[in-house]
Amino acid sequence: MSETLQTSLIGAAGTILAALLGAVAAVMTWYLSTRGERQRERLDREAASAAEAAAREQRVVDIVSALHAEIVAGIGAASLQVAEPEQRYALENDDPFATPDDTNFVFASIRNDLTILPIEVIHDVVLYYKLAKQSDLMTRDLRDPLFRLQPADARRKFVKDLLGLTLSQKLAGEAAVASLRLYASGRGLDLALWDLGLPRQPDETPSDNRPDGPSDQHRSLP
Repeated sequence: MSETLQTSLIGAAGTILAALLGAVAAVMTWYLSTRGERQRERLDREAASAAEAAAREQRVVDIVSALHAEIVAGIGAASLQVAEPEQRYALENDDPFATPDDTNFVFASIRNDLTILPIEVIHDVVLYYKLAKQSDLMTRDLRDPLFRLQPADARRKFVKDLLGLTLSQKLAGEAAVASLRLYASGRGLDLALWDLGLPRQPDETPSDNRPDGPSDQHRSLP
């Protein structure tokens, strides 16, 4: 083989090798570039997911706090209604009158999406509002003309059942409040500090000082 041919072959091999190395470098550059983009996309997705989870967690805490306030108010109202003087007066009244309360707007806002509630509180919260709705419906029946047509004994029995339901509602509310507080405490929030807004307890109400005794005419079921 002549020296010229060898030189040509070496030059061609060098050219081919240089081309291969260039191709490999291009491939590596593309791979590293796309790998970096994929990593950035993954980090962006993880950051977005974390932000979404944090926002949902904050919404859950907000809802828990709002439900706590709503149920605490309901417990206060129910406590007044089942106080012994009020019960006695209601049962002695042949023509009872009461105003239903359907202002549970916090629970109404999540009623179609109960999955937002933590599993730790959902049972007690739903039970409370179930009883609250039942007592509200029974209170509305007090205004029904058919109720007025019932014998006095039947009306008193109905009122007695309503008072018993209100007591059950109160107890369910206390259980729900305990569950909500326990959940909130795990997130560093002490809901018990907000009990300053509770309605007055039965022994603090002026109902016994009225000339005609306690009245259920201003009764408002939570």
